[in-house]
Amino acid sequence: MSITSKIRGLVRWPSRREGISLFLLTVFMVVGVPFEPYDWLQQSISASANSKPYEGDGVVIAIDAETESELPTRVWSKSDLAALLNGIAKHSPKRIVIAKQYFDESNQSGSAELISALAALPQKPAWSIDLAPEDVRELSEDAELVSGGGLADASTWFAPEIAEHVTPAVIVFQERWFAPIYGPYLVKVAHGIVPSAANVLSEIKTPPQNAVFPIDLSYDPKTVPTISAADVLNGEIAASQIRGKNIVIGFTDVLGRDTRATPQDAYTSNAALTILASQTLIDGPPLALDWVPSFVLALVAVLLWLVLRRPYGRWIALTTLFVIALSPFFLERFLIFQGTSQGVFLILIVGTAKFWQRGREAVQIYRSAAEAKSQFLAQASHDLRQPIHAIGLLADRLSQSDLSAEQQEIVTKISWSVDSARRMFRALLDIAAIESGTLQKEESSVSVNELLAELDSQNALAAEQANVVLRLVPSDMVVKTDRALIGTMLQNLVSNAIRYSPGGRIVVGCRRKVSGISFWVVDNGRGISADEMENVQKEFYRSAKRSNLSTVNKGLGLAIVNRLADILGLRFDLQSKLGKGTKASINGLQVIRVATSLDVASTDLKLPLAGLRVVLADDDQETLDSTTEVLQKWGCEISAYSELPAKIPTCDIVLSDFDFGFGGTLADRGNVVSTIDVLGAKLIVVSGHHPEQIREHMPDHEGLILTKPLRAAQLRSALMSLRTSNSDA
Repeated sequence: MSITSKIRGLVRWPSRREGISLFLLTVFMVVGVPFEPYDWLQQSISASANSKPYEGDGVVIAIDAETESELPTRVWSKSDLAALLNGIAKHSPKRIVIAKQYFDESNQSGSAELISALAALPQKPAWSIDLAPEDVRELSEDAELVSGGGLADASTWFAPEIAEHVTPAVIVFQERWFAPIYGPYLVKVAHGIVPSAANVLSEIKTPPQNAVFPIDLSYDPKTVPTISAADVLNGEIAASQIRGKNIVIGFTDVLGRDTRATPQDAYTSNAALTILASQTLIDGPPLALDWVPSFVLALVAVLLWLVLRRPYGRWIALTTLFVIALSPFFLERFLIFQGTSQGVFLILIVGTAKFWQRGREAVQIYRSAAEAKSQFLAQASHDLRQPIHAIGLLADRLSQSDLSAEQQEIVTKISWSVDSARRMFRALLDIAAIESGTLQKEESSVSVNELLAELDSQNALAAEQANVVLRLVPSDMVVKTDRALIGTMLQNLVSNAIRYSPGGRIVVGCRRKVSGISFWVVDNGRGISADEMENVQKEFYRSAKRSNLSTVNKGLGLAIVNRLADILGLRFDLQSKLGKGTKASINGLQVIRVATSLDVASTDLKLPLAGLRVVLADDDQETLDSTTEVLQKWGCEISAYSELPAKIPTCDIVLSDFDFGFGGTLADRGNVVSTIDVLGAKLIVVSGHHPEQIREHMPDHEGLILTKPLRAAQLRSALMSLRTSNSDA
C-alpha cells in the first residue's frame, strides 16, 4: 500500500455543518472571550500548588492595632510617622516606600517634624499617591509606555515642602473573582508617567512586557518579614532586621482597605503584596502570553480531530487538552503566565458536540434496529399464522371424526401445541405493534358484558382442560376505552391465571369506585414470590417454577398488559402471595352509562348456528376446506370461494380473509363493505395482521376482526354473537 493510500485512509473530509459550526464557535470565542474566570481560577490553583516561601530583602513595617494601642493619642499622626522614619533610618535601609497614610485630621501638628525626618533620609523615599478612578483606568497595555516613559520627580499631589523630599509612586492592585492579582509597572496620568512602588523597590533594568503584570502569588505572604511599627518606635528591633532591606511602611489591619484575598492567605496586606510584586519583577520580568497561543494550539488540534479518522484525531485532541490545561502548573514556575480558558473550552465544546452527535447516531441505530426487529417479528408472526391456523382447523376436524383413544390423545396434544403457538404469535405481534408505535388507541363505548362474553368464549375450553372454575361476574356498565386493547389486556390476565391455577378458581369482574371502575382477575393459584414480583412484568421473563400445563410460557403476557395500560392511560396493579393466589387489576376506566339491559346474554346460553348462511372466502385451499367442514358440522349453510366474488350471494355473515393471491387485499375491494351492508349481512375479517392495521386499511369496517391462528371455539363464539345481535335487531 502506497503512502498516499495510507494518508487517504487516515483522513476524512469534514461535513459542511461541522465547518460552519467550528467557524461560528471560533468567532464567538475570539470576540467574546467568555471564559476568562476559568483563567483566574486556574491561576489561583497554580499558585497554591506551587507554593514557596519568600526569601527576598523586603520587610513590612506594619502600622497595626498594636501600634495604635501604644500611641499616646491612640491615633496615627505625622509626628508618629516622623518618629518611625527616624527609627528606621538608624539601621540604614536600602529603599523606603511609604504606603498611603491615614493621619488624624484634627491634629495638624507634626508637619515640620515629618519634613525634617524626610530630609534626613539618605535617599528619597517613595510615597504612594491617591489616583482618581479615571487615572487608574488608564493603566496601559502599551509596550511603548513601558519602555519609553520617564519618572516624575515632582508632583502637585504633595505640598511643595514635602514633594521635594519624596518620589511619587502608586500601589494599585487589580483583583479578579478567584483572587489572581495584577500590579502596575507604570501608570499614565495627566501629570506624566508615575512608577509603581514595585518598580521603585525592584530597580530592574528590563521592564515587563506590559504596563500591568501578573503578581507571582505562589509566594506565601505569611513568609514576608513583618515588623510592628510599635517595636520600631520602642527600639525593640535588631539592626540586622532592617539594614540593607527594602522597607514598605503601611497599615495592615483594616479589612478591605489594607488587605486583599490571595490563594495563600485571605488577609494579605497591600504592603506585603507590594513586596511580592517587586520580587516578581526581580525574578522575571514576568511574561504574560494571554489566551491566544493556547487557543491557536487548541484550534489546530480540533481541526485535526475533524480531519483525521478515529481514533487518531481524538487522541491528538485529548493530548492537547491535557497539555493546555496542565501547562500553567509548570510555566508559572518560570513566571510565564498564559490564559488557557479559550483553548480548553474550545476542545471541550467540540468534544461535547461530537459525543452528542455520536449519541444521536447510536440512538438512531438502536431505533432502526428496534424497528427492523419489530417489522421482522410482525412479518414472521404473520407468515406463520396461516399454517398454524390451518393446522388448528385440521386438528378440530380430526377430533370430530372416529378415532381410537390413542389417536384422540395425539390430536389433543396437537391442539395444545397449536394453541401454544397461536398465543405466542399473538403476543409477538402485539409486542411488535407496540414497539413500532403503530398501535394507537381508538376509544368507543364498550359494554362490560360484551368483554366478559368474549373472555368466556376464548377461555372456556382452556379452563375446562386445566380443571379450572372460571367465573365471570356480569355487569351492566358501559365504559369508554379501546375495545380491542382492553380485551387483549384482560385475555392475557385470564390466560396467565388459567396457566398458573390448575384445579383452582378464577373470578373476573369489575368494581365501581368514585374515580371509575376497575377490572379484576383474581385466582387462588400458586401465587408469585416476593423476589419474582419485580421481574414478572418484564419481557421474556419466565418464572423458575413452571405451570402444570403443557403450554410454554414466553413471558410476554404481563409485559403486554403493562405497555397497553400506558397507551390507554390506565394503571395496572399486581398483588400476589406465594401459595395464596394473585390479584390483578386494571384501574382508571371511566363509566359512560349503565345499560338498560345486558349487552350480551348469559355466558351459559348456547345458541345454535343451524341455518346460518355464511359466505366464506380464503385463498388457501386447505384452510378453505377445513373451515367449510367445521361450519357445516355446526349446521351452517356455506358458500365457499377462493376469492370474494364480485356479486355476493344473499347471506347472514361474510367470513373473509384479508390477503388474497397476487398481492390483492380485501381493502382493494372498496365497495365490499357497502355491498355487504346493503345485503343486511355482517362482515368478519380473519387475518394474520394486527386488527389495528386492518382498520387503517378499512376505516369503514366496524365489525369483527379475528386474528389467525383462530381456534374453532373463538370462531363459534363470534358467529353466535353476531347471530344474537341480528335476532335482537
